[in-house]
Amino acid sequence: MGNAGSIARACGVVGAGGAGFPTHVKLSAKAEVFAVNAAECEPLLYKDQTILEEALPTFTEGLMMCAEAVGATRVLVGIKEKHREVIERLRDGLPPGVDVCPLRDTYPSGDEHILVYDTTGRTVPKGGIPLDVGVVVNNVETILNVGAQKPVTEKWLTVSGAIPEALSGKVPLGITLLDVLRAAGAPTEGMGFIVNGPMMGFVTADLLQPVTKTTSGILVLPAGHSLLQRKGRSAQAVHKIAYTCDQCMRCSDFCPRDLLGHIVKPHKAMISVGFSPDEATAWQKTALYCCECALCTLYACPEDLDPFRVMVESKRALAAKGVRPLKEAAEPIPMYDYRRTPTSMLVRRLDLDRFMAPHRFADFNLHPKKLTLPLKQHAGVPARAVVKAGDRVAAGGLLADIPEGALGAKIFSPLAARVLSVDAQAIRVEVA
Repeated sequence: MGNAGSIARACGVVGAGGAGFPTHVKLSAKAEVFAVNAAECEPLLYKDQTILEEALPTFTEGLMMCAEAVGATRVLVGIKEKHREVIERLRDGLPPGVDVCPLRDTYPSGDEHILVYDTTGRTVPKGGIPLDVGVVVNNVETILNVGAQKPVTEKWLTVSGAIPEALSGKVPLGITLLDVLRAAGAPTEGMGFIVNGPMMGFVTADLLQPVTKTTSGILVLPAGHSLLQRKGRSAQAVHKIAYTCDQCMRCSDFCPRDLLGHIVKPHKAMISVGFSPDEATAWQKTALYCCECALCTLYACPEDLDPFRVMVESKRALAAKGVRPLKEAAEPIPMYDYRRTPTSMLVRRLDLDRFMAPHRFADFNLHPKKLTLPLKQHAGVPARAVVKAGDRVAAGGLLADIPEGALGAKIFSPLAARVLSVDAQAIRVEVA
């Protein structure tokens, strides 16, 4: 493990834009290419752009540390071509030899398999990871946290939607969504909320839940908005409407992983709803390679069905049976360049174009009275508490460590505080 890997482990750095995979594990690998995922492909999220505008020196420090750790001979930043001013800033501010690679404004250009193909021409195998083709990918905020070389106690996020302007900035981990919304001046009465992006995020009515290391944004929408209704369907409703699927295959035609040659067929999973669990397996198997971008449901399906939810359920059912993905070579299909989904069309389909407001950096400077720090804010096992009720901790003090020999990440106190309670789910502190 290189120096960056040691820092990532010591500081609790995890993937800040996805499942929260512990960064020190990624940086223990060796690869020819280190790629920055700056695509930020979800509509109405702007925090990665804001980081590159407001914290470029620290990001640059982290970038070069990470590239050195994996032994990369090529370093690149994949960013949408529409961000012309940011691209120019990167080309002027990054060290010589770092390639800034403009990407088409399509969804999901931030899927790391697509990013790797679009920037290197290398196709990640079906069932594989970028490292299989000599590439390590990390996102902007993750790299920033490595460059900061201090415990991760804050989270960059965007508040957008039905507010005058979208705001991106830093907030303490463990603060409630409600406190963030109030700081942003966002309305809460008569509104619904999506945590993270409109495509892969989830609807919530619990505004007292805490911000974690993987929270990317809070989307505020009028309570009756169609996106809230579609994402809030019950499993029973999803299954009921699935029986009307006429197998038009549009969901499979637009699937980004299928375009890469990974043979992902949501329309087949839709058939599985009508079969017993044992009989359904054969129809579900392509779900193992789904990236869960939700494009099939929220853009491709002309009948307002929910192949995305059926695919996710299929993956879980197969995992419970012990069925695992197979790693096989893949090759993009000839239609790869022609079936990409323009973000502008996606935004219109989602009825979000009316919320495409100006965005800016906001210095929230929040000092909440209490914080809730979940012990599992990352892929792997929950962190193990090293404090008990009544203990006092300094700002940046260790609250929970990685269990011996396990995959995990450390958790630190964002502010000087007294520990109120510790249980199997979270540590709660009162700010001093």
